Amino acid sequence: MKKRYIITGTGIAVIGILVAYGVVFYNKNGQSFLSSGQKIPASDQITANQGQNYVGADGMAGGLGGMMGNYNQYNQREGRQISFVDAMQLLKQTADSAHIDKAKNQATFTGDRIEIAMAAVQPDFPDTTFEVAGLVNPTIIVPAGSTITINFINMDYGSGMNHGVVITPDAPPYPVLSMMGMSNYFVGIPVLPPRQSEDAQKSLYPESSVTFQAPSSGTYYYLCQYYDHASKGMYGRFIVK
Repeated sequence: MKKRYIITGTGIAVIGILVAYGVVFYNKNGQSFLSSGQKIPASDQITANQGQNYVGADGMAGGLGGMMGNYNQYNQREGRQISFVDAMQLLKQTADSAHIDKAKNQATFTGDRIEIAMAAVQPDFPDTTFEVAGLVNPTIIVPAGSTITINFINMDYGSGMNHGVVITPDAPPYPVLSMMGMSNYFVGIPVLPPRQSEDAQKSLYPESSVTFQAPSSGTYYYLCQYYDHASKGMYGRFIVK
């Protein structure tokens, strides 16, 4: 049966609170700073904080996340900006460490500690997609109980091309406001702004990471929580065995 989502007055109020919550992070000059000291234009940062779940650097959830109730402790490193070379190196390390099945579009990881680099719209890949180990929106398979670090890089370019990622047991299809219809999620990285230069190789890329313990066996889903992205297909399966 197809899910139906109704945005109530409470839901609208939550969205308003969430936008206001994001504005708190601007300095008096209207600019936000990554830990590397690189500036993000206020216009992009405002867009990034609309319609998202905000997860602070200490791993505590605010906005919608606090209301839904996370059920797994995790640690997040503050955002930074990395070079094209560094971004590609992270992606290559992930491809080298995974067992890749292109026919099934899946990447399988083994071991007690796993590091996964995930890009949002890697240059020359389709719009509104995730890339992992050279695959588009692949099924990711990890062992239950393993310690997982996701290094998330927004490699997209253009106005409104903000992306983040959350992992949830809720299956698609997703509404335009994906977080509103979600019963729960256990880990997330807040929405990051797009790269600032059209030249992919000369640009710096917003990047953030989160480390968590894989939950019990089951099928979960990773998706972009930014407005209308998951509903357009920006998601994939995350299987724990």
